[in-house]
Amino acid sequence: MKKKRRDWNGMIIKVCFAAFLLVYLGILCMRGYAKDVSIGAMHKEFESAKLLDGMDEGKDKDLRRYFGIDGKECDGYFYYKAESPMAVDELLVLKAKSAHDAEQFGEAVDTRLDNQLESFEGYGVTQSAQLKKAYAQTEGVYVIYMAGDRADDWKAAFESAIK
Repeated sequence: MKKKRRDWNGMIIKVCFAAFLLVYLGILCMRGYAKDVSIGAMHKEFESAKLLDGMDEGKDKDLRRYFGIDGKECDGYFYYKAESPMAVDELLVLKAKSAHDAEQFGEAVDTRLDNQLESFEGYGVTQSAQLKKAYAQTEGVYVIYMAGDRADDWKAAFESAIK
């Protein structure tokens, strides 16, 4: 009689463990999920929604200067910066070749945000407030940096493109 009870207890423990493992693996697979959208298509979407008006388009040298990222190491990007050096409006959407690369680029974006906060600390009250609300994050193989007045609009457009 005791042997049968022990068998059932063992079976219940195994089933619970297997269910837990399946749920955990499912969460891991879904984390960082982003639809595969080309940077070109996303860039056109931002342009057509007039989200880039009044901004200067950055090139490879700007990406390297401000973020320390070589544009040839990623699968594509678009980078826009405000015309005024006193403005903190910046938009970077970068598609990495792998999740590992995205993590490295994400660190570079975090460094850029930290440097900007340090630069405006003490005298740029408005700029500091905008930078504290900036988006610097990784979504799957995408890395974003969005700071300034239109950061929320840019983030909404980005999320609608990848979800």
